Amino acid sequence: MMIEEQYVGVLPHITPADNYENPTEVTQGNSYFTEISGIQATREQSSNRTMKKEIVEIPPPFGLNPVTSGVNISVRHTVKKKVKKSIFMSYSPDAGFLERKFVVETVRQLKDNNLAEDIWFDRDEEITESPSWFSARMESVERCKAAVLFLSDSYFACPVSVYEGKTLLERQKKLELNSPVKIYAVLFNLGDDTEIPKSFSSLLQKAVDLTKEHAKDSLAEKTSVVIGRLMTNLERHACIHAAPPPPTPPDMDFTGEYSKKKICQWSTSDLQEWLFKLGIKEFYRQSMAEFMVDGFLLMSLTDQDMIHHLGIDSRAVRKKLMQQILVTLDKEHRLPENWHLRARTQRSKPNTVYLVYDPTDVRLAQNLKMDLHRKGINAVHHTKLGQSKDEFLQLNCPQMATATYVVILLTEAALNSPFVFHEILFADWMGKKLLSVMFKNIWNNLRPSVKAVLGECPAIDFETKMYHESLDILEHHIKPLRTIPGVVLEQAYLNKMAEGLRPLAQLAASASGKDADHLHQHQDGQSPRIFISYQWDMQSKVEDIRRHLESSSYVCWSDISPMMPLQQRGHSGLNNRIHSLDAVPESTQSKIQRNMRAAFAVLCCITPKYLQSDSCIKDLMLADSLHKPILPVMLRFCPWPPEGAPIQVRKILVKHPPIDLSNEKLFKQNIPQLLEKLRKMSSGR
Repeated sequence: MMIEEQYVGVLPHITPADNYENPTEVTQGNSYFTEISGIQATREQSSNRTMKKEIVEIPPPFGLNPVTSGVNISVRHTVKKKVKKSIFMSYSPDAGFLERKFVVETVRQLKDNNLAEDIWFDRDEEITESPSWFSARMESVERCKAAVLFLSDSYFACPVSVYEGKTLLERQKKLELNSPVKIYAVLFNLGDDTEIPKSFSSLLQKAVDLTKEHAKDSLAEKTSVVIGRLMTNLERHACIHAAPPPPTPPDMDFTGEYSKKKICQWSTSDLQEWLFKLGIKEFYRQSMAEFMVDGFLLMSLTDQDMIHHLGIDSRAVRKKLMQQILVTLDKEHRLPENWHLRARTQRSKPNTVYLVYDPTDVRLAQNLKMDLHRKGINAVHHTKLGQSKDEFLQLNCPQMATATYVVILLTEAALNSPFVFHEILFADWMGKKLLSVMFKNIWNNLRPSVKAVLGECPAIDFETKMYHESLDILEHHIKPLRTIPGVVLEQAYLNKMAEGLRPLAQLAASASGKDADHLHQHQDGQSPRIFISYQWDMQSKVEDIRRHLESSSYVCWSDISPMMPLQQRGHSGLNNRIHSLDAVPESTQSKIQRNMRAAFAVLCCITPKYLQSDSCIKDLMLADSLHKPILPVMLRFCPWPPEGAPIQVRKILVKHPPIDLSNEKLFKQNIPQLLEKLRKMSSGR
């Protein structure tokens, strides 16, 4: 994306980023100038020049076009623009050793068939350790003419690969005339409990399926099947048709070069030298050499992989290898260039948000920042622009690491803003909670990759709603009120706060009057409803469950007891009930009855406190009397059937086996099982 440029003349080492917040330096439109007072030029020819105020021509900051910004720059290009690679390889970064080996072998054989310069594979681009790795992948997804998707359990479990698939499907849906994209899928493995997004169903029907008749084939045989099925089609999309460079003979002399590289950049020779230095026996080194294990594959190696695939039967050797890998990674983690890895593990501060916006929206961002400050919320944002995307991220994203939420300002300027694009993707990579504030409905014109990331994230309508009302909703989402004056108004207030927060895709479609069938509908009877019964001590975990359910087109409802902390408690806000703070709400019990009658299932979030609560007894008794299917999910481990629970609760729950979500590992493992059970309940209602 970035092209190196050599600028004529010697300039003082002052960048436009240095004083970005200086109001005298804020530009009009897209023009950008920096005034430098009292600085003497350092050219030898002008050593006797008197000091005076002058406007110096400087490189434009990252993301500003010198043509459209009005900046007059004399440049001499020294690097020719490379032809863009047209075939993208989409795989899960979390893939296991065997799956990674399959992807690597498939790519290698495709490149051997004169596609060496046409295939974009992040391992070969040597960007896997870059802070902009995620955005580089997504940019390539948006540019490619064809893509190969290696579908598997890990593919659908990893957000990065799912985003790539959604981006490609979005491009197909738009029926691009200038650059139509072709998608070729390879199904490597797929478990019965794997939750597959509905949009991927068309890909599975046409995929090269390795899970049935080829399930017992060797890795080499599976690779041959894929090459035979895809090679002819992929050749049509190639632009360069270049043969691969001749293979480099293995370096028999150990030079120590591996110590200057990161693990993921190690070649097979580097790995062999590292193993030799560790004192690993030649038999085991030879086994890894025959399997062509390099640093990329080493990163996914587990104890079981070493036993079953590499024949390393010595427990001491396996333990030594694992320990040394961790030691090496820990050293790499401390390197200055790995600031992004340290930022990812940094602890966030409460009531702190990071604002993502285009620099032309600086006034809007400053106003929002001041309004949030009045409400006790600290808002930070980028302060410097830098000269490249990596520098921009390095200058500003450590601040992002301190925030709990990342708030994206959606305006016309945000549409094609590289600042907004890179900060959104970096925030998602860091695992931050994303929240869009829609000042302009630009959904239909958003980049496909941004749609994939933000589509299911919550959003607030600042375009058609009153500013102060939307600001209250934003405040409540970031910093829920603990006390509300007047118990009577409590439920109405919370309903209003909940209904003002919806997934961006739905909010944009609703605002434009184009509600689609595949979006969450919030009218009675049109979408499967789930009643969630839980105890307030597990609100955050229930919120995570609710997000998974809503992403599968379910509408969730739960009551909020006046005696509990007034946070949004599993309430999806996707129903069509409209409340006013001036209206007297119906009783809590009547709401429970009405919404449970409309639900096709009752989800019970089991904890020891829940089993002893009044809401547990009342909700389960009501569900049983209404003959509603009951699905217990265990958020904290309890013996089953639960001991110490009231007898009527035990009688109801003993008939329903629970789904264990009591820790993070089981949560990720069993959420697909929960969704599958709900799907069966919904289809049979």
